[in-house]
Amino acid sequence: MKNLILVFTLSFWFCGAMAQSDQSEYLEAKRLFGEKRYTSAKGAFGALKDSEVFGAYAQFYYGLCAYHQGNFQQAETSWEQLLQKHPKWEQKMEVVFWLAYGNMSSGEYLRGLRFASLLSEEFMDAEREKVLVQQFLSPLAFEELKALHDQFPKSRPLAELVAVRMAGLPFEERDMAYIQYLATRWNFELNDLLMSDLPLVKKDTYNIAVLLPFLFESLDDTRVISQNRLVMDMYQGMTLAEEELAANGFPVSLYPYDTKRKKQVTSEILENESLKAADLIIGPLYSGPNEVVNIFSDTNKINTINPLSSNGEVIGDNPFSFLFKPSYQTLGRKLAEFAATENEDNKNVMIFYEGSARDSTLAGEYRKTIEEKGFKVLFFREITKENSRGLLDTLVAKYTDYLTKSEADSVSELPGRFVKDRRIRQEELEKKWANDEYDLPVSYDDDNNPIVYYQELFTIKPDSIGHILAATRSNLFANNLISAVETRGDSIKLYGYGDWLDFTMLSFQQLDRLKVAMGHPDYVDDERYGHEQLREKFIKKFKTNPSLNHFRGYELVWYTGQMLHTYGKYFQKGLSEGRFNAGRVFEGFKYGVHNDNQIVPVVRFNNAKLEVVNRDTYED
Repeated sequence: MKNLILVFTLSFWFCGAMAQSDQSEYLEAKRLFGEKRYTSAKGAFGALKDSEVFGAYAQFYYGLCAYHQGNFQQAETSWEQLLQKHPKWEQKMEVVFWLAYGNMSSGEYLRGLRFASLLSEEFMDAEREKVLVQQFLSPLAFEELKALHDQFPKSRPLAELVAVRMAGLPFEERDMAYIQYLATRWNFELNDLLMSDLPLVKKDTYNIAVLLPFLFESLDDTRVISQNRLVMDMYQGMTLAEEELAANGFPVSLYPYDTKRKKQVTSEILENESLKAADLIIGPLYSGPNEVVNIFSDTNKINTINPLSSNGEVIGDNPFSFLFKPSYQTLGRKLAEFAATENEDNKNVMIFYEGSARDSTLAGEYRKTIEEKGFKVLFFREITKENSRGLLDTLVAKYTDYLTKSEADSVSELPGRFVKDRRIRQEELEKKWANDEYDLPVSYDDDNNPIVYYQELFTIKPDSIGHILAATRSNLFANNLISAVETRGDSIKLYGYGDWLDFTMLSFQQLDRLKVAMGHPDYVDDERYGHEQLREKFIKKFKTNPSLNHFRGYELVWYTGQMLHTYGKYFQKGLSEGRFNAGRVFEGFKYGVHNDNQIVPVVRFNNAKLEVVNRDTYED
C-alpha cells in the first residue's frame, strides 16, 4: 500500500513539474510573439503542441505565427489540425474566425464564407460574420459578388450586400425582382437596407422646382407654341393641383425654370443656390438637360421625377431619380405576368417587336419573364419594313392536304373543317402514271371524271400557339397582325399596346371580337369618381377642355405633394413600403423597391366597353 501511495505521489510531482515547465515555455513563447519575433515564437509554440495543458493554445499561436510570416497554407493546416485534435476546445470560435479571416485575406472568398457562416450558425456571432463580409467583399465588383452569392446563397450578410449593390446599379441593369426575393428570403427591412442614410426632413411647405422647356422667349413663333402645347398643358395641370393641395392642408410651392431644351442653359439654372433648397425637381424632358440634373440630384440628394418618360436610362444609376410612368422593363414584365395567368393551357408564345430601344427592351423583358414562368418562346423576331409582310405570311401560310373519298367524308363532318374538290390536272395524271410513288389520291365524280379532294391547312397548326405579343407602335403592322389572327380563327390571344386605341386603321370591333389585351399606362377611366368634377375645374380655370397632359401634370403634383407631406422630403421611404395609391385620374401608383411606377393597367374591350382586366393584381 505504501509503495502504491509513493507511485501516485511521484506521478503527481512529475506532472506538476512538467506543467510548470510547460507554463514557463508557453509564457516565453507568448513574449516572443508579442515582440513579433515570429520565427522564434513559432519554434517555441511548436515544441508545446503535445502539451496536455498548453497544446491547443500552442497550436493556435503556431498558426498565427505562420500567418504573420505570410505562410497562410501552413497556418490553415495548423488550425485545421487543432480543430481535429480538440473539437470541443473553449476557444474554437477564435480558430474559426481566423480560418475565415485568413482565407478571405488570401482571396479564397468562397472558403472564407463557409468558415464565416459558422460564426453565426455555431457560435451565434452574426456581427463578426457581417464585419468579415463587409471588410473583404465590399470592394469586389458586383459581378464577383453575385457569382459568390450564387455559389454560397446561405450567407445573410452577403445577400444583403448583393441587394444593396444591385439597387445601386444603373436602372437598366437592376433586377428589382431579385432584390425583392432577397428581402423576402432574409426578412430584410428594405427601408433600412436601401435608405439608411436618408434623414427625416418634414416641412410645412415643400418647394418643387419645375425644370421644363417652356421656351418663353420663343412663344411669338406659332410653330413653337404648337410644339410646346404639351408642356403648357402639363404645367397648367400642376398649378391646379398646387391650389387644391393648399386647400386640403398640403401646401407646395412650384418654381418654374425654362431649360430651353439645352444642356448649357440647364447647367446655368443649377448654379442658382436656390435650387439646392428644392425638395423635389420635376423634369427635365430631354437627354442633355437630364444628364446634368441627374448629377445635381445625386450630389445634393434631391429627388427628381420625370413626368413623361418610360426610358430607364433617364434614371441611370441615380437613386434619387424616379419615373412617374412605368419603365419599358416594367411594362414588359407586367404584361407577361398577366398573359401567363391567361394561357396556362397553352404555353407556346410568339413575340414580334420593332427595333427601337423602347420596343426591343419591352420585348426582351417580356420574353425573360414569360420563360421564367415556364412558357416556350417559339418565335422571337424583329419587325422591319423588309420582313413584316413575310412574318405575317408565316401566321396565315397554308399547305394543301389531299384526301381520299372516305377521308374527305370523315373530315367534312368535323366542325370548322372544309373539304374542297377539283378536277385532276393532266400533268398530275401523267406524273402519277409515270411514278407509282407519286402520292395523289384520285377519286371520281358522278360523271366518272377523275377529281381530287383536298383541304387547305395552316402551316402553323390551329391552336398550337397560345398567344402573341406585338411590341409595335406601327399602325399598319398592328392592323395587319390583327387581321392575320382573325383570319386564322383559332384560339390565339394577342397582346399589345394601349397606343393601338389611337390608331385610325384599327377597328374597335375587331379588338373586341379577338379580345385583344393592351398594356395601357395612360388609361383614364372617364367614369372614375371625381373625373368629371376635375374636368369642369380645368374648363373653369383655363377655359379649355383638358388634355391628357393637363391630367398628367395635375396627377403628378397632387400625388407627390401628398407623398412629401406624408413621408417628408425623402418620400422614397414611404414608396418602398409598396402600398397602392389610387389616382384621381389615372389608375394609381405603386413603387416598392423600384424607381418607376409599377402599375400597368391592362385593358380589353368587353361588349364594346373598354375595361381594366388586371386590377386585382395591384389593388390592395
